[in-house]
Amino acid sequence: MELKKVMLSIGVGVLAALFIGFLIEAIYPSPDYYDYCKREFNPKPQVKDNLCNFTYNISLRDQCTETEGIIRQEYDVNGCIINESCDYCQKEFQTANDNYNRNLFYITAPIGLLLIILGLYLPASIDAIAGGVLLGGVLTMIQITMRVFGDLGKWPRVILLGLELVLVLWIGIKKIYSNPFKKK
Repeated sequence: MELKKVMLSIGVGVLAALFIGFLIEAIYPSPDYYDYCKREFNPKPQVKDNLCNFTYNISLRDQCTETEGIIRQEYDVNGCIINESCDYCQKEFQTANDNYNRNLFYITAPIGLLLIILGLYLPASIDAIAGGVLLGGVLTMIQITMRVFGDLGKWPRVILLGLELVLVLWIGIKKIYSNPFKKK
C-alpha cells in the first residue's frame, strides 16, 4: 500500500476511535467527582493558642478506615478541631465510576467490533478507508479494554485479552491472508 493510503488509513482509524469515544461521552457522560464530593477544601487554620482540648474518637477513626472512608474535621475560629466525621464520598464516586466503566464497555465493545467487521467487508476498491475503519475498531477496543482492565479480576482479564487476541488473529487471517491454507 502506498504512503498516501497508509496515512489515510491511520487518519480514518484514529479519528473514528476518537469520534466514538467523544460521542459516547456526550450521550452518556462519566460521573463527576464533585457530584459526590461536594465539600470545599478548607485548609487547617492555624491554632492561635494551645487551649484546644478535642478528644479523638479512635473507634470512629478505625471504623472509617476499615470501611474506606475519609476522616473530615471541622474547626472553630481559633483553629481547634470541634468535630470529626467519616466521609464516604470517594468510595461512592469510585463505585459509580466502576459501574460507569462496566456499562461503557458493554456499549463501546460492540461498536468497536462492528467497525472491525465493517472494515473487513468493505470493498477492496476502497482499501485505505477499509483499513482505517478496521484500525478505528481496533483502537476503540484497545481504549475500552484499558479503561476497564484495572477493575477486572485475574481470570476475566485473561479471558478478555484471549478473546481480543483471537479477534486480532482472525483479522490478520481474514484481511492479510485471504486463505492461508490455499497453496500458491
